Amino acid sequence: MKRKANNVTVSVLLFAVMVCCMMPLPSSAERAGANIKIGDYIRLGTYENESVLWRCADIDDNGPLMLSDRVICDYLPYDAQTNDNSATCSHRRNGYRSKYGSNHWRDSNMRSWLNSAEQTVTWLCGNPPKAGYVTDGNSYDNKAGFLSGFNKDELSAIKTVTQRSVVSHPEYSAGYIDAPGTDLPYNTDIRTVADGFDRAYYENITDKVFLLDVRQLNSVYKNLGSYYIAKNKNGFNWNCWLRTPVTDCNHDMRYVDTHGNILRDAPYKGYYGVRPAFYLDAEYYTVLSGSGTAQNPYIGSAPDKPDDGIAISGAERVTGDGNWDVDTDQNIQLTLGGFYSEDGKYANPTIPVYVIQKPRRDTENMVVLFCGEGYTKSQQAKFVGDVRRLWREVLRNEPYRSMSDRFNVYALCTASIDGYGGSSTFFSVVDSRVSTNINGSLKNHLFERCIGPAFIEKIHDAHIPETTNPNEFIWGDEYAPYHYVYEHINQFIVLANSGDYFGGSHDNIKSGIHYIVAPSDSNYSPFILRHELGHGILHLGDEYATSYSPISEEAYRSSLNMSHTGNPGLVKWKNMLGFRSTYSCPHADNSYSFNSSRMCLMRENTRNQLCEVCKLQGTKRMSQLVANPDDLYLAVPEVKEYTGKYRNPSEDSSAFEAANSSGYSQFEADRSSRLLSGTGKSRFMPDMKGREIELRTIVQNLSDTKEKEVTLRLWIKHADGTKATAADGTEISAEKRFTVPVWSEKPKFWPKKAFDYYGSDFDSGLVNCSLVYKIPDNAVLRNGDTVGFAVVDETGRTLADDGTENAVYTSVTIEYKLEDGGNVPNTVPTEIPAVVGAKADYQPLETLNGCIFSEAVNLGETVGADGLTITYYYKEKPVPPAGFKTEYDWGEEFPDGETLPHDNMTYQSEADALAAMDTEYTNQSVSYANKGSLTGKWTFSGWTGKADGAVVRFTGVWTFTPDTPFAITDENGTPADKILKAGAYKARLVLTKERKTAAVVIAKYVNGALEALAVSEEKETYDILKTDAVTVTEKDLTKQTEIKAFAFEGMGNIKPIYKALHIGSLDADS
Repeated sequence: MKRKANNVTVSVLLFAVMVCCMMPLPSSAERAGANIKIGDYIRLGTYENESVLWRCADIDDNGPLMLSDRVICDYLPYDAQTNDNSATCSHRRNGYRSKYGSNHWRDSNMRSWLNSAEQTVTWLCGNPPKAGYVTDGNSYDNKAGFLSGFNKDELSAIKTVTQRSVVSHPEYSAGYIDAPGTDLPYNTDIRTVADGFDRAYYENITDKVFLLDVRQLNSVYKNLGSYYIAKNKNGFNWNCWLRTPVTDCNHDMRYVDTHGNILRDAPYKGYYGVRPAFYLDAEYYTVLSGSGTAQNPYIGSAPDKPDDGIAISGAERVTGDGNWDVDTDQNIQLTLGGFYSEDGKYANPTIPVYVIQKPRRDTENMVVLFCGEGYTKSQQAKFVGDVRRLWREVLRNEPYRSMSDRFNVYALCTASIDGYGGSSTFFSVVDSRVSTNINGSLKNHLFERCIGPAFIEKIHDAHIPETTNPNEFIWGDEYAPYHYVYEHINQFIVLANSGDYFGGSHDNIKSGIHYIVAPSDSNYSPFILRHELGHGILHLGDEYATSYSPISEEAYRSSLNMSHTGNPGLVKWKNMLGFRSTYSCPHADNSYSFNSSRMCLMRENTRNQLCEVCKLQGTKRMSQLVANPDDLYLAVPEVKEYTGKYRNPSEDSSAFEAANSSGYSQFEADRSSRLLSGTGKSRFMPDMKGREIELRTIVQNLSDTKEKEVTLRLWIKHADGTKATAADGTEISAEKRFTVPVWSEKPKFWPKKAFDYYGSDFDSGLVNCSLVYKIPDNAVLRNGDTVGFAVVDETGRTLADDGTENAVYTSVTIEYKLEDGGNVPNTVPTEIPAVVGAKADYQPLETLNGCIFSEAVNLGETVGADGLTITYYYKEKPVPPAGFKTEYDWGEEFPDGETLPHDNMTYQSEADALAAMDTEYTNQSVSYANKGSLTGKWTFSGWTGKADGAVVRFTGVWTFTPDTPFAITDENGTPADKILKAGAYKARLVLTKERKTAAVVIAKYVNGALEALAVSEEKETYDILKTDAVTVTEKDLTKQTEIKAFAFEGMGNIKPIYKALHIGSLDADS
């Protein structure tokens, strides 16, 4: 029978329950995560039969950082000298480690021992700390692992964490890093020891037990003062190792000495103690007893934590299994003999090829090939990403940005066995150059003899068959058979998988050398790459060159950007002096070698921009390397107050005679004080009425056949966009027109196939355009007014305006997709800089990596502030079965920039081969390329196909029609105006194929009388006939004067071929 509880019993039970709730649970579930505080102590594990006391030194994202209260072992080397293993891990990356040990935490003896729970430690680097390879008496190759004294529940209390571990020179130069960085400064003071830690080279390492790094040590100092200085078991201050290496050294490690200084020494030495650390797993840690003081520390473990073992990072970075981590669909394959691979390790390499950027066909653009150095097979995705990242940085700056769509860029995945600086890499780069002393005496000729020909045959749109054998030495002119490579590939770049700071350009095209070397992961990599491209593609010189003895004019005749003199009347860039930062100054005062600015990437390769002279010269050079370049280069205009001694060096250049650093500084200060455009736009004030201002720019004609015109327009505009006026309502504005002569020296200025440059007239085709305007005294000006301006060409097209300098750029991303949404093989998205508000009017390629263009999304849209993504969709080209091959032939006369089709496909039948006829060139195809000095139009006949055995041959013909077959020209060959002017006149006749002979006559008539006559030489081999010149004087123009030209079938047969031409006052029919 149940007994009913009375009220007293219920009250007693409730009281008991409440008391029990307030009491701590016995040894079951008190978690320390919220209770462990900085300064608290715990005991966990044993070492040499003594329990280990730990103190919470910091709490961060990983939890409570526990530091051993005492040095657990007074004498323990960090890492042994190389002994059993020199072939793998960090010891192979630098020879000094064989003598001093390695300072790489990942595979160090110290890390191996601290993270081992076994009686026999597995030494990660394969070089145990045995006698003879560490200081005497300090070997520990037979010592049980530090964690062998911890039971399972105690090990579970130690959290496995992944944290940043700073690496030193052999690692970051080999690409063993997780992000680009810099060297960690060697600061010995605890207050500054961690300065620069977040910017240092590092890799992420997973551990259970570790040594403190300098940032953790600094945190201990901030939290617990002098507790960061270690004591041994006897209470004496003691030296102890840290985890952070000396980063600009191959071997030295940091340690804390007995006075609290952070010093350095070699890892193999055993004079330093070990003070381990770990992160407590607060989620699972259970306190069994104690109060957290040094005298009564917490005692506990993590019995409820699932067993995770000791899972730490391995001895080598996890980068895959050695297989490719990129697509290999598009590739070239080489056969390399002993000239290039003495040990045979690179005898038959497969080289995957990625398209980084290809806005036009290779025959129209500059072609740049990046090749990887020190990237293993499983690091090629990093290589492709590095190329893409660094090329994007190159295009952020001028003149590369303005020519951004004139580069085709490829990444060639030349895989190495070792990382950069290791014993076996593809190019054996040493000290910024390909070594010919390591694994191949001709290794620096891999580019033009091996990689280039294979690339041009298979990948490049020219598809020129390779006819040479790079493994056979050619007697005589051994370089000549490979000269064609640099007509189609404008730059080879060796990108080294390194965070080191180095770079070099090597250029001797006639002897086959044309490559640059740059690192991938240095903070300065973008600057280095731009600088070296300034040498390689632009042919600019180093502006940090100095000479303390006079230099002859001849010595710098072939330099594009250096001068033997700072004399403002003689220096090359005399017509540019005072424009923007253009001056004349040496790199170092008292040097006789002069450049045009102290603010140039070619002078200091940690600066972003090239100077105005280098931009001009670089653009001229690049215009020679592309088909159908722009016909004008216009420097970004500037507006300044027209006052002071620097205002007009053409009239008075005396202020520019101080060709030194002081003079340059004064000039820059003066310019800043007068600037009214760009960053100085807001300096314009209402009180400027009556003052003179100048709009100035530099214009270069990039054509050697046609002169150009530009007009400078200037006005004052109010903040609302309206134009300011004078008090009488007259608009405040001015304009001035300039004729830009042809670039007559263009053939001398580094043309595409040139091996060398011997100098040319700097001012050829160059005009210094200056519009000086006095603001009227009665101008109605307001606060917020600025100077508006525009520069237009003869068609009215705006070349630049007052918004150009401050234009906002973003990126247009072009994706290459298959119709099913996958990526076109061996492509990555292209990023091209574009002005916000511009139209994205790019032209997709009809074929890409064997795929055929289908459609485009977002092409022609306006570029927004966040950029624009254009997607080109392609469909895979079907592969026909074996059978018939095709060949194409259009003879030897065809327009520049057009490439004969090439088809490697094999077709099952003759009908299939005929049906596969090229569709890029049809009877509608035209080209406006010049024929020699003649302008005109090329037309194509279309293809005619005919089978010849198993080959279907397609033939066609290009026909050139000159703009003016019969013309009166000036002395340069440009058709003359219809209005008679003073000057020289010639007659020119272009013979058609049907006509073999002709004669041309030009005559000058004054008041009806013949005064001058010139006759062409009659010769059957001529296809263009020209007369000598007759001259019209100013005096002739005061009379009735005309020029007449006649074209006859021959001097013995004066039957006219064309109607006579004339310029003058007579009737056209006379």
